[in-house]
Amino acid sequence: MSQHYDSTLKHILEEYAADWVGWLGPRLGLPATVTIQESLNVDLSIVQVIADKAFRLGPPATGLLHIEPQANWDDTLPQRLLAYNVLLENRYGGPVYTVALLLRREANARAVTGTLSRCYPDGREYLRFTYSVVKVWELAADDLLKSGPGAVPLALLTDDARPRLAELATRIDEQFRAEAVPFETRKELWGSTFFLLGLRYDEAMVRAALKGVQEMKESSTYQGVLRDGRDEGIVIGRVEGRVEGRVEGRVEELREILLEDIEHKFGFVPSAIADLIHAITDHDRLRAARRRFGQITAVDEIVI
Repeated sequence: MSQHYDSTLKHILEEYAADWVGWLGPRLGLPATVTIQESLNVDLSIVQVIADKAFRLGPPATGLLHIEPQANWDDTLPQRLLAYNVLLENRYGGPVYTVALLLRREANARAVTGTLSRCYPDGREYLRFTYSVVKVWELAADDLLKSGPGAVPLALLTDDARPRLAELATRIDEQFRAEAVPFETRKELWGSTFFLLGLRYDEAMVRAALKGVQEMKESSTYQGVLRDGRDEGIVIGRVEGRVEGRVEGRVEELREILLEDIEHKFGFVPSAIADLIHAITDHDRLRAARRRFGQITAVDEIVI
């Protein structure tokens, strides 16, 4: 998943966790009144993996909810989900409800079935891990609109929404106002929606769909989503700045952790490797390097 969409979605998960847990909970067999006790820092650095987002559930449920958004094809996702599940339970306690949130068809890898099974050579099964798979494009947009403001950006990513993007944008606008969603929250959610729609549609189509909101309602509320960023303080600038800031922070953190891992394992960090790590700005590339690091036995095997 690209940094741009990954960070935008993680921000929504963090800020509007209750909405997400509210609509995902029933799919996992959790009580309808499930609450969130706390948001967890899920850098599981002991084994060089970082899960996307996890929450400790509150009464009447117990355990953790781990949500892993995925926008691109990845046949290794089930193995990663298993590692996250086991490590989260070991660190924070369980049960851990794991959700693979597939944002578009390109992420529908063959291996992502909801079950990961491992067998001995004689065919006996020695491991079975189950997780939930939510394919956003298959969801009903109208159901997502009932799930709270934080889940609304997903509604426009569904197949159901495609033929009526402008209509749904207007409905969302009206819903936000009817529910008295604060002005700043509306701006932020529209900015995030604008970015996430880029997973399915080109920019011209996104702007055309959201333009109807501007024309029918107070244009000043949504101009930031529809402009090209030339006015100071508009929604896109604010949201993009926040997103980029979070990405840069995560990248810097991963750099430092990877350098510490190398030094701890081999006693030193080759200058060429250090320079390369400091030059990398791709969050996903650094994550991949950390996942591979556990398997190497010599400095010259390090691949960044």
